Amino acid sequence: MTNYDALLEEVRKLGMDHKWSKMFVKKLSDDEKAFPVSKEDARWALERGFYPGRITLYGLNEENYKNFVPDYNYFMLHPMNNHFLKWLDKTTLKYVLNSNGCESTMPEYYVYVENDGSFTYLMDVPAHIEKNKDFLFNLLKYKGILAMKPNSGTSGGLGFIKLELKDGNLFENNKPIDMQRFVEIRDSMRNYIITEYAHQHHELSEIWPDSECTLRVIMAKNPKTDLYSLSTWSCAVSYARFGTSISGGASNLSSGGVGVGFDFETGKYNDFSIRYKRFCPDGEWMISKHPDTNAQWKELSLPNWTKVKKMINNICQHVSSLDYLGLDIIITEDGMKLCEINSHPAMDYEQIMCGPTLLKKDVKAFFENKGLFTFDCKAFCDAYFRCQE
Repeated sequence: MTNYDALLEEVRKLGMDHKWSKMFVKKLSDDEKAFPVSKEDARWALERGFYPGRITLYGLNEENYKNFVPDYNYFMLHPMNNHFLKWLDKTTLKYVLNSNGCESTMPEYYVYVENDGSFTYLMDVPAHIEKNKDFLFNLLKYKGILAMKPNSGTSGGLGFIKLELKDGNLFENNKPIDMQRFVEIRDSMRNYIITEYAHQHHELSEIWPDSECTLRVIMAKNPKTDLYSLSTWSCAVSYARFGTSISGGASNLSSGGVGVGFDFETGKYNDFSIRYKRFCPDGEWMISKHPDTNAQWKELSLPNWTKVKKMINNICQHVSSLDYLGLDIIITEDGMKLCEINSHPAMDYEQIMCGPTLLKKDVKAFFENKGLFTFDCKAFCDAYFRCQE
């Protein structure tokens, strides 16, 4: 049995970012529960930088393991973006993308809730709504539905909230609530942004109607041979996330949603999707259709993709001082809305949905340039085995 507290200290000694190392150890713990392996197989994987369960998840062997981004190396690269990382703060990003043809990609921003609970009114706040304790309810009456999300972290455990007023009834993430709960939400928010709620394209609603499908697209800036040339970008990962009946409506995989890869050039879905194994009672984590609506992936592709792909490339050029972007996107009837940009998004099940990342020549060059293969994985393996009880 692994002593994860001890392992956390070990990987920090090896140089992993102090805060980021917690996520690394948590994911290793999840991996060991989902995909137990023998001690011999664990050593083989760890010496190559992978969580042991990747042998099963990726089908790793001596011939193909170099096609996949190793977990230890990927976490050791953090942070991959430079001092312009501050642009990716959710509130700052709205201002950063408010020019150069990117304005339409962001939802309307109404309020930032400060750490003391006070409201700071943002650029898209309706001028006619009086600024008092009833502001949030009156804004909800005016808009009908709002998105409320932490500016960073989970902000006290509230997480993302879809707040809706429909036919005089209040709803939190599609579940009915009373006024007491509404007041509790209003008074509990800290470091929160209240924005327009982006509605997905109707074709996506036909696959799963109870929450918005969000795309995760990871873009990597290609290393330059000419220092004065325009930056170019390559797609490392592209997949869509849909909610399910067991995810509480949420589309993220960590809540029980499903993910399906798609071709970045065409927007066509792959033939299969995946769920985290812990949400699969029958153990089948790779599936050919949506588990609730039975939508067949191989028959479908993303709507509005040509327009959305162009906007993604525009955003990359606009923030080209950054190197690595995990964009979360909702495709709407007339284009797209950007939920956020992650600076170091997950790279695990993504390599099943979208194929081995390092088989993409330009993406491999990006990671090589960042130093992906410069870390001593054997030292990590030795540290792991020192933490066995």
